[in-house]
Amino acid sequence: MARGHAERAVKRVAVIGAGWSGLACALELTRRGFAVTVYDAAPKVGGRARAVSVRLGDRDFELDNGQHLLIGAYSETLRVMAQAGVDRERTLLRLPFHICYPDRWSLRASRLPAPWHLATALLTARGLSWDARRHTATFVRRWQRHDWRLADDATADTLFADAPPDIVRRLWRPLCLAALNVEPTQASARVLLAVLRDALAGAAAASDLLVPRSDLTRAFAAPAQQLLQRRGAELRLRSPVQRLSTDAGGWRIDGRDSHSFADAVVLALPPRRAAALLGSVQCAELASTVAVLTSIAMAPIATVYLRFPTRVRLPGPVLALLDDRSVERYGQWVFDRGQLDPAHAGVLGVVISAADQAPAGGPASLAAAVAAQLTADLGLPAPLASAVLTEKRATIVPRPGLQRPPTRLPPGALYLAGDSAASEYPSTLEGSVRAGVAAAAAASADLGLP
Repeated sequence: MARGHAERAVKRVAVIGAGWSGLACALELTRRGFAVTVYDAAPKVGGRARAVSVRLGDRDFELDNGQHLLIGAYSETLRVMAQAGVDRERTLLRLPFHICYPDRWSLRASRLPAPWHLATALLTARGLSWDARRHTATFVRRWQRHDWRLADDATADTLFADAPPDIVRRLWRPLCLAALNVEPTQASARVLLAVLRDALAGAAAASDLLVPRSDLTRAFAAPAQQLLQRRGAELRLRSPVQRLSTDAGGWRIDGRDSHSFADAVVLALPPRRAAALLGSVQCAELASTVAVLTSIAMAPIATVYLRFPTRVRLPGPVLALLDDRSVERYGQWVFDRGQLDPAHAGVLGVVISAADQAPAGGPASLAAAVAAQLTADLGLPAPLASAVLTEKRATIVPRPGLQRPPTRLPPGALYLAGDSAASEYPSTLEGSVRAGVAAAAAASADLGLP
């Protein structure tokens, strides 16, 4: 099908993938005046951070396919949420940085300006030895002097080799799991330091914990979709792209039973899906990119939702848990959904990162083990109902020296976003949003403003 002069007058960009990265990319492109078409195989936007209907007993609840925790340093995520018209103060519960356990071990930042907010946290901590306090303060000062940079990458556990075991177990390992979603023995020290730099070395607000009050579809994906449609973007859901090919200086995008054209293409996809599409392009220079993407390992994250009587409440909206898989303690964080959304009173969400060692009995056994853990730690009754949601490829494994392809790809006007693209950040929401914005900026610079 030939493209006419009128169609070529405005540069058109195809964004493949309607997760947070693809939506952020599309928002930035439409803001700059480009015509954008967003493709996704799923029926709804949001990708791996979206709402799903979860049946708990006699009720359906709109809950996230994985409970998320953000931090105040997620500047690009907060910016694109505001761009989409989201009231961030109403959508996100903002708490000063804290890690609190059911046994009352706690580390809480104050409302003082940086760095006193963290200094007072160490001074007023409960259950923390003075040796552990001194080590934590020394750790932060040491890496500030080194600009939070490491000459030679290593596993993240090497950063804490001389730390007291209890502070590793209760602070550094949980932060690594929360930020990188893998064990410190698997994670890149460089990547963890980048997150710690932004969270601990900036303004006090950067270390705040941000807990979504609503589901993530309402928190960003749906408002972003509505804004894109108001700006004239086309969203083609239930439209998997099967093949890409160059065409008259642009790109042809083939679906199951249709095709379209664009001046540029952004792949906002997980590594393996991006590799599959790039493999369809007749370009020998992409072979190395496909090989790199295919080699990236993925890790699962599980969320166990438990429904209790509505009177059940936790001491706070979010608590850390001591996990030990050798004794079937799998939960690492527990969220009281009722303190975030009154419609969810009695619903708790328990997060398990690096969830590749679940019980042999499957989801039912995992839910039972988590319920027993909460009973032991918090004295909770048996739950009325439970559900387990597992994203098998929720996040990349940020191993030391991990290689990810650059944003710009050959043969030209082809870009990579999502957690597939090179970044100092792990595959968190912030990392995905940053990659989407970077892809939009690169496409804009190459195509020229309309």
